[in-house]
Amino acid sequence: MDLSNYFSSGWYNELKNYVDSPEFLKIGYQIAEERSVKIIYPEKDSALFLKVFKEVDYQDVKVVILGQDPYHDGSYDGLAFSNDNNKPKCSPSLKNILREVEDDMYDGFDITSATDFSLYRWAKQGVFLCNAAHTVVKGTPGSHMSYWKEFTKHVILSLNKRDNIVWLLWGNFAQSYAELITNPTHSIIKSGHPSPLNTTNQFLGCKCFSTCNKELEDKGLVPIKW
Repeated sequence: MDLSNYFSSGWYNELKNYVDSPEFLKIGYQIAEERSVKIIYPEKDSALFLKVFKEVDYQDVKVVILGQDPYHDGSYDGLAFSNDNNKPKCSPSLKNILREVEDDMYDGFDITSATDFSLYRWAKQGVFLCNAAHTVVKGTPGSHMSYWKEFTKHVILSLNKRDNIVWLLWGNFAQSYAELITNPTHSIIKSGHPSPLNTTNQFLGCKCFSTCNKELEDKGLVPIKW
C-alpha cells in the first residue's frame, strides 16, 4: 500500500520508515475493519485524513500545537482544534482559544460575533496543528488513541531534530509528550487545556500566543499573525 500521497515530500522522507512498516499497515487494516461496524471520522477516503501533513511541510514548521484527536461530532476540518466553516458551530475549546487570542494579542472582542472558525490561516504561517490521534469513533473521544501513539512519537522525534521550534502544550495530555522534546533550541510553553471542562488550570489568561511570538522573535523568526 502506497501511503506517500498522504504526506508532503518532506514529511514522507522523515516518516517513511514507520509509515511503510508492517506495524503501521496493520493499524490501517484494523481501522478499516472497524469502519464496517462503526462511524469513524474522518470518513473513509476523506481528504481530511492526515491533511495536516500536507498543509505544513516538515521544513516549514515553526510552531507546534498538539491536540488529542479529531472532533468526534464531525466538525473536524483536518487541523487540531480547527472547525469547518461550513458547519454553523464553534467547538467549546476553539471558542476559548479564539477568546484568548483576542484578549492576549488584540483588545478583546465579543466571540459570539466571530464567523471564521478555521485555523488554516495559522497553518499557512507554519503553525502545525497536529492531533495525537488521526481517527476517532463518532461520539467516543480517545477511542483510537492507542492506534496512533507510536506514530505520534515518530512525528515528535522527527521535529525534535529541527531547530528553533516553539511548542504550545495545552493540558496534561499534550504535556506528557514534553519528555521527547530535548533539542535545546526549542521552546516549550505550557498552559491549561482550553476545554471549558478544565477547571483546575485555566487556559484563559495564559498569554501563550504573545509568549510564543516573543520566543519566535528571540530566535530571529517572523512572529505569527494569530
